[in-house]
Amino acid sequence: MDSPFVFNKFVTGTDFIARTGEQNLLFNMLKQRQHCLIYEPAKSGKRSLIQQTILRMQKEAGNFTLCNINLFNVRTRRAFVKKFTNHLLSLFATTVTDWESLASELLAGTPYKVEAPEYTTKSISVDYGQVLTKEHICSILKLADKLSEKYSTNIIVYLEEFQEINLHEDADDTFKLMEKCWMDSRHCTFLITGSFVNEMKEIFEEKKFFYRFAERIKLEPIDEKSFSEYIIRNFLKAGRVVTKELAVYMYKLTEGHPWYTQQLADISYGLTRGYLTEQIINQSFTALMELHNHRFHAMTSRMSLFQLNFIKAILDEMEKFSSTEVLSKYDLQSSANVNRIKDALQKKEIIQFEKGKPYFIDPLFKTWLKQIYFS
Repeated sequence: MDSPFVFNKFVTGTDFIARTGEQNLLFNMLKQRQHCLIYEPAKSGKRSLIQQTILRMQKEAGNFTLCNINLFNVRTRRAFVKKFTNHLLSLFATTVTDWESLASELLAGTPYKVEAPEYTTKSISVDYGQVLTKEHICSILKLADKLSEKYSTNIIVYLEEFQEINLHEDADDTFKLMEKCWMDSRHCTFLITGSFVNEMKEIFEEKKFFYRFAERIKLEPIDEKSFSEYIIRNFLKAGRVVTKELAVYMYKLTEGHPWYTQQLADISYGLTRGYLTEQIINQSFTALMELHNHRFHAMTSRMSLFQLNFIKAILDEMEKFSSTEVLSKYDLQSSANVNRIKDALQKKEIIQFEKGKPYFIDPLFKTWLKQIYFS
């Protein structure tokens, strides 16, 4: 029997666990055409929440059109506007005539060109000339609103990995253009997501781009009760038994991280023939750590000694990193150096700060550091 634990794709339906509050908030905001912002670490459940909400909207929310644009491979402004245009136009245009008609009507004044290879209509796309003025780009950025109005629908522009725009040569200028052109959107809705928490914070909290444009929906940890009941229920599907205490034990080992908890449950499920035991869970957790060992090695291999010393201080629950005692004990040199270390580790998405206190973004990496690297 296939494992009932899913960790290699987003989950919906009975596999979607809890987060009722976040789902209701996202559903209501999208339905009311309020722009949304979600930034959480990779594999924390963003896509599952969004897909589950979209399924609900299909049943309850009436007329809308989803446009999913992943920016993971978009490194220039020109590449962005091209991808943005083509994903939006492909929602409504199927023939060369459709593409030409929409482009001439909605992209008039921009240096667009409809490319239509003879051998397949699937390759129809719009490209732009090398020279794109700010006026051109603003016209393109308003395309979602124009299409929504034309077709009397709510286009939900779901932008994944939005932080990649920060890598553009002219990133701040691009953000300012987006702000200017999207702020007055009345017919479409933007759902902006990102997996690099510190970069997204820099864009939206530190530099304050898109101020009051979108409301952030923060994902709270899946509660212990819901996750442990889910584990017990899925073991029972194959006649395998896990006690509540051991289900909670699995949850605590991974700090309730949905991706790691599902993986640990999957490994444990495969090793269980009747009753799950603590020994099997510990064996499975060792396998889980080994599974991610190479990735964690890569994360630490290029860290400086100062950065590793600072991480050790966090693991030892130090708080006053610039105190004479901590600077001396962990060889951090100076408070100025501590600030440089903090910035470097945040840029590497190793730690984040909440109310001045550092937290590891990846809970399993934290455990690996404790049990293996610094053991």
